[in-house]
Amino acid sequence: MNPASSPSTVLDQITGYIRQAHRIAIVTHERPDADALGSSLGLAHILRQMGKEAIVYLLDSIPFGLNFLPGLDQIVAALPDPETDLVIAVDAGEPSQIGLPLYDAVRHLRVPLLVVDHHESNTGYGHLNIVFPQKASTAEVVLTLAQALDVPIDPSAATCLLAGIVFDTRAFATPDTRPETLRAAACLMERGGSLYEVMTAYRGQHPLKALRLWGEALTRMEVRDGIAWTSISREMYRATGTTMEDTEGLANFILDAADVRISLVFRERPEGGMIRISARAKPGINLVPLARSFPTGGGHKMAVGFEANPPLEEAVRTTIACLEELRRSGQLDDGQPEWTAS
Repeated sequence: MNPASSPSTVLDQITGYIRQAHRIAIVTHERPDADALGSSLGLAHILRQMGKEAIVYLLDSIPFGLNFLPGLDQIVAALPDPETDLVIAVDAGEPSQIGLPLYDAVRHLRVPLLVVDHHESNTGYGHLNIVFPQKASTAEVVLTLAQALDVPIDPSAATCLLAGIVFDTRAFATPDTRPETLRAAACLMERGGSLYEVMTAYRGQHPLKALRLWGEALTRMEVRDGIAWTSISREMYRATGTTMEDTEGLANFILDAADVRISLVFRERPEGGMIRISARAKPGINLVPLARSFPTGGGHKMAVGFEANPPLEEAVRTTIACLEELRRSGQLDDGQPEWTAS
């Protein structure tokens, strides 16, 4: 949030920029999840209700299981054109998460950049930033923005935003699911959002080949003092016919084990480059200090992502050492008694 302004003031300023704009580009983070994609598409539907030309730009493929979201056919796999007069970054905590080609194109437009997010690690890189860490999803922030704009929400927008809420709260099962989260979901259902369709997609979001990859990864899993981790190599993708997209949800699955407090999944990129790491934690643990120990880290207290230098084995060694040092020094404590392994 902009430190010198109240949330209501920033919200008023953002709505002012939106009302004055004509052609709005919407961008989100690479390898978008349901909250990123649902919030982006939901916002596009809302802006079109206002008569704006709103375009979602995405250079990545659509994740498996999200092809039910209304408006996917209107996503543009290119860079924003020069006629754009406003850019809105959704669910992206820092510029690097948007991806270098897309963010460079946004910068060269030299138009205002608004940031809409709920990650407490957001770096505030926009001209204006509306970041509500108390919200369980960015979809809820977009709903707040729509209400401030006084725009009716149609069933397409409602379904997109409802997907963001359901997937980011793991079907209303995360500790940051509050009464206002359920009220937001009910509001979207009242406006035509299909909870049945969203929940069906949530339950069936993994193809069989992904489960085979998970099986391989689970056989490699190591556990120490409540911390569980595994790694996925390029060879494992080739052997199972999978991609990095098929690893989504594995860190949450491992965290469901009763005696695991922190889970990590280390992933090689098929094309090479930095090692991607997803980390999850149970209540009482704040993983943000871990993510911030690396150049491209960000996320929530209990769900972060970041990158480490290859090779894979060295990335694992370095990250686990960093994690254990942060734990020993108390920097992972989230205002609750020191946690211990079960």
